[in-house]
Amino acid sequence: MPLSALENVLQAWLREQLPLPAEIGDISFDSPDATWSTALTRPTVNLFLFDIARAAQPPLPVPPRRDQSGTLVQDRPAPCVSFSYLLSTWGGGVREEHRLLGDAVRAVLRTPALSPEPESRELVGPIQLSLSETNEVRARELWSGLGGRLRAGMVLVAMTAVPLGRPVPRAASVQTVEAEVASMTTAARTVISTIPAADPDPATGSGSAPGNGPGPVNVEGSVVEAQTGRRFVLFGPRQRGRGRP
Repeated sequence: MPLSALENVLQAWLREQLPLPAEIGDISFDSPDATWSTALTRPTVNLFLFDIARAAQPPLPVPPRRDQSGTLVQDRPAPCVSFSYLLSTWGGGVREEHRLLGDAVRAVLRTPALSPEPESRELVGPIQLSLSETNEVRARELWSGLGGRLRAGMVLVAMTAVPLGRPVPRAASVQTVEAEVASMTTAARTVISTIPAADPDPATGSGSAPGNGPGPVNVEGSVVEAQTGRRFVLFGPRQRGRGRP
């Protein structure tokens, strides 16, 4: 699941940044209600997921890949989604809680994005981290909904692209291109073609162009002979005939 993969990345990042090794403290994604808090015995950083929303960024194109059978498949573009967590610190006294909370704030500010593992298929792009604006979330309402008293915390927003799954097979890309070339011999020679002239103009009794004057008109052109044995007569721009001025 993309959410599990995201929280695994967040957990590893927090343990490195605070630092908070497993033998000293815990990182929890449980609901921080009264029952949960009374059972704590060690310093704990809690990330409570309370909101999921479609981000304004455009979907991220996903490159083609091969599935388990070796077939080349293509996923649809992955939409970007924002996950909002209420981050709070617990155990070890107020000073220890505030120290952990301050380290978490600094870690977010100096880490604008996290990169998932290259082999991860649940997360296909970077995880962008930020703190919510003060007018976006009211901490009092969150703690009231959890049934507990108001305490220090921050809202961590993690935005990432979520693959949609169900890829479709894609045609294999072109690897090689083959071409065959065959020679062709052509020959051209100049000929004179005779075109019968039309009857003379009844008004003048003479003509000055092919089809308007008496007698035949000679036109210079070319005959092109190809291997197929077909002939083409190409008429040039020059024309000679009787009756021209």
